[in-house]
Amino acid sequence: MKIFDSNFWIVFGLFVLLSGIAFGRGGTPLLGDALGGGLRLLLRFGLVIALSFLVAGLAETLMPREWVTAALGADSGLRGLVLASLAGIVTPAGPFVSMPLAAGMLRSGAAPAAVVTFLASWSLLAAHRLFAWEVPILGATFAITRWAICLVLPILAGIATRLVIRVAAPG
Repeated sequence: MKIFDSNFWIVFGLFVLLSGIAFGRGGTPLLGDALGGGLRLLLRFGLVIALSFLVAGLAETLMPREWVTAALGADSGLRGLVLASLAGIVTPAGPFVSMPLAAGMLRSGAAPAAVVTFLASWSLLAAHRLFAWEVPILGATFAITRWAICLVLPILAGIATRLVIRVAAPG
């Protein structure tokens, strides 16, 4: 596992750039305030992020590779996209869990189209968000109407992904 990969260097470069801008605009006090805010975020979410990656690693290890390939792989058809969409709907977590879970699905044999479907479904249709946030804040009629209209979009995203992959890699 490579720690100092391109992702690290991009974020590190952004850190250096923004630190320089903060120092240029307000000197040490502004830079200190900015870094203090970042440290507070790290303390608030760092443990959650670490635990989420551990959960995703456990889920990836416990998911039978043969099952993932059969249920969500390249040959899973529409059934695989529907299953991926249902998984996105019932995933009760934020990006700290869903993104590592999606990466684990890819490593376990899920097709990119199924993972796109999962992420689109999680983004648009997550049941926990619908009932905990949208219905109470936006009202049941609006929230459920929005949810129902978006119901088909993750599947369409998965189909579009399959088409793009076929065009990009004709074989």
